[in-house]
Amino acid sequence: MENDDNESIVIMLVQQYAARFGITFSSRAMEVETTKQKAVQLMSEALAGRRGAVTDEDLGL
Repeated sequence: MENDDNESIVIMLVQQYAARFGITFSSRAMEVETTKQKAVQLMSEALAGRRGAVTDEDLGL
């Protein structure tokens, strides 16, 4: 159940991020757990106004 909750949080974060910035990085980022974690962190920072949109370069893609 906890994994489902985490996925729901990630989905909500991606929806909020996409509404504000559009999709600015490859969906491949969400396929590898370490890259996914980095993407989630950077999207959170972007939504908080601490950085701009996340790019493939930011994620090493």
